[in-house]
Amino acid sequence: MTTHVFTAQDATGRQCRIQVTRSEGDAAHRDVEAAPRYVLEDGSHVRRIDNDTFQIIGTGAYVTRVAE
Repeated sequence: MTTHVFTAQDATGRQCRIQVTRSEGDAAHRDVEAAPRYVLEDGSHVRRIDNDTFQIIGTGAYVTRVAE
């Protein structure tokens, strides 16, 4: 399992940290569990829209990745 953390920002300028977790699955048996999981630092689930845009599931708010 690998983990990566990056910063994102909403329309008002509020920043948050998103953690991406990827499981190291067997390539011959790829399934939903092998898909990356996105979670805010407070545990809220996040859905990836495109490379830089994410939606917070609980609130519907969109955040954009901030270049580091």
